[in-house]
Amino acid sequence: MKKMLMLGTSYGTMLMLEYARSIGVYTIVTDYNEPENSPGKLISDEYWMINTGDLDTLEKKCREEGVNAVVCGISEFNLEMCMELCRRLGLQCYCTPEAWHYSRDKVDFKALCKKLGAPLATDYYLSDPPTREELDQIKYPVVVKPVDLSSNRGISYVHNEEELLTAIDYALGMSKSRKLVVERMLRGEEWYSFYAMAQGEVSLMGLCAMYSQPGEPKFCYSITSSISNHVEDYVNQIDPHIQKVLKEVGCREGIAWVQAMLDEDGHFYIIEMGYRLDGDMMYVPFKALLGFDTVKWLVDYALGETNDPRDLPPSQKKAFKRCGSSYMLWTNKGGTIASIEGLDKIAAMPGVIVDSLARVGDEVKAYLPLGDILFDTDDCAATCEFIKLVNETVSIKNTDGEEMLIYYDDFDYLMKVYEEGLQGK
Repeated sequence: MKKMLMLGTSYGTMLMLEYARSIGVYTIVTDYNEPENSPGKLISDEYWMINTGDLDTLEKKCREEGVNAVVCGISEFNLEMCMELCRRLGLQCYCTPEAWHYSRDKVDFKALCKKLGAPLATDYYLSDPPTREELDQIKYPVVVKPVDLSSNRGISYVHNEEELLTAIDYALGMSKSRKLVVERMLRGEEWYSFYAMAQGEVSLMGLCAMYSQPGEPKFCYSITSSISNHVEDYVNQIDPHIQKVLKEVGCREGIAWVQAMLDEDGHFYIIEMGYRLDGDMMYVPFKALLGFDTVKWLVDYALGETNDPRDLPPSQKKAFKRCGSSYMLWTNKGGTIASIEGLDKIAAMPGVIVDSLARVGDEVKAYLPLGDILFDTDDCAATCEFIKLVNETVSIKNTDGEEMLIYYDDFDYLMKVYEEGLQGK
């Protein structure tokens, strides 16, 4: 019997463990958390109390126990540990340190895109500290980003030099690097495209649009969905560039996503990439839309199998009629979770998957995600009805009795985008 080690519990880990067990693989989960705080340990065949960063101990234990595969969920730290542990043990890992570098270093990623002629927002080089000449060249507004962080951490939107200097200090204070990205502020909607790879071949699984509830912070994308317009523009304008970039980066196996924005000038621009599972878990509804199982793809490869490029899904060319979506449960209030209601009812519905690590008693802040609800429907009208049902059913309250969740209800806009997409707009 083959043995698979899972590093930690994060979004995506439960599905990988369930799939591995379904094909007869013996599963092990390791981290320093007790089982009640590491849900993967509750469904695995065995668990270890070894920190995922303790690679020497893990390497020794894996050799003693005959571990055949090492995997992880969306955690970037655990992915880095997974790559190194696989290297030491001589096991397959879809992600390589050379390719992963471009997910972690936005400056080097932008430089590679420039070399290949891929569309990017105008950026500015700043010394540490910036010179007077460099500051005078900047045309505002700009965005300032740490080079090595994701999920909007350390980002500032800047309209003048005073704000710029404050933003530089803020970004560098959160980063492990002294490099920064300073680029023209794009104005428009954001998308991310999801790609699958095998033996160096790349396929666009689908374009995902992201929707935030009006009045809430824009980075709190409640709905991520295949419901999208401008699909054909994306396919013709920027997808060939992205596929070329991914190949140059060295993304030969597994999955990756690339974030882009359609600016008010009518052009798409690449923002950044991730060579890992996405936090929205859109690969789950894409299985229903495309018949392509990303979890199987990654676990089988980790177990030593060779993925065949002929099994890749065909690259998307037009908007999908069927809809695959992720409803992310963002907080708009912090506090201690006192009650979680309705998630079990939603999870029991056919074709719906709920992945939530939230527990009663957890201390959480405002504007953090507490879980994903993953589903697919025949059309956008059915998607809206399902979201309404979630809004009526699911409740997470803090000890002050306050509802903590952001509920999405901008259904007219969702329908408008869907109809434009089917019309090729």
